[in-house]
Amino acid sequence: MTTPEDQRSTEGMVDYNKNSAMQQQLVNHHAGRIRDLVRRLGPVEPELRPELRPELRIVDYGCGPGQSAIEAVAPAIEAYREKYSDAPIFICHADQPGNDWNSLFELTAGPSGYAAPSIRTGAAVGSFYNQMLADSSVDLGTCFMASHWLSHAVRYDAPGSVWFADLQGKARADMAALARSDWNRFLECRARELRSGGYLLVSCLGAVPDDSEINGFAASGRGVYRAVQIAAREMADEGWIDRTVLDQFVFGVWFMTALEARTPLESDPGLAQAFDIEDISVVPAPKNPLDIYAGFIDDPAEYARLYVGYVRGFGHSTLNAQLFEPGATNGRSAETTATEFYRRLDSLYRRFPGKYAGEIWYLTVVLRKT
Repeated sequence: MTTPEDQRSTEGMVDYNKNSAMQQQLVNHHAGRIRDLVRRLGPVEPELRPELRPELRIVDYGCGPGQSAIEAVAPAIEAYREKYSDAPIFICHADQPGNDWNSLFELTAGPSGYAAPSIRTGAAVGSFYNQMLADSSVDLGTCFMASHWLSHAVRYDAPGSVWFADLQGKARADMAALARSDWNRFLECRARELRSGGYLLVSCLGAVPDDSEINGFAASGRGVYRAVQIAAREMADEGWIDRTVLDQFVFGVWFMTALEARTPLESDPGLAQAFDIEDISVVPAPKNPLDIYAGFIDDPAEYARLYVGYVRGFGHSTLNAQLFEPGATNGRSAETTATEFYRRLDSLYRRFPGKYAGEIWYLTVVLRKT
């Protein structure tokens, strides 16, 4: 069972910038690749898009409100300026209506931003599972830590699991089908928006084969999601959360393997014709791949604080809308329920540092529009 499509899992993320170190690490990891792609694009001449201004047009899909949105476009600007110092550039930040747009545009114009007379800044507001820009209008599209979120929130009959990697039976089959459909839609929309010779760089959390796991693969953050499940299950056992609500709660994410990312690009005739594949791979994060906060493991209080902040940063909007608000019992508020949940999560990480570590694999897809 799914909820209406306009209920986005990422709406209203809290403390995003403060808790987005992983997002910033991923963006910075690809800085050199972004520069290389821009250099390979060359100058944007009027004949490329006669109906539009001859400017380099960069779109960052699922940009978010934080510093990572600035860092995603900064290498492209730098690389283009190296060769074409006065050429105009258009930066388009694309995300959902609930994004904190004021915070984002304050950053673009601030000390760490990129504002300049020859750079236009704009926004495309909506879902990247729909077309967001005009046909053939984008030179470089990037998407970081966003495409693993599905097109809408979901609810399944899934007792014992709050995320996709531990699902079984019909719930897993239904969610897998949604994930495949969403990835196809994402690629089809970008195929229309990119101009011939343009590039798409997508990088997000991924998964790798692992026979020891129930479904045959290990997905990024598996320890974190299982810690969330434990804290929520304890609260259900003690009457803090309605068990029926918990048993139908699943985060709306799907972390693809390289094979899952590649399959539609080779099997769908339209996508196969639209794109040349330059890279599809899943690799461990370059820093602390087995535990994103390994450097703090000897300080249990700080270690726990960081993991709780991380869960709040990516997950609070989902948890609040789909678990705390509908599941709070005995007249408690969603806020009170959330406070108790994060207290328990903090205690779990303090008591067992390292047991629920966040392992990270990065999925990267680089495509060239034919």
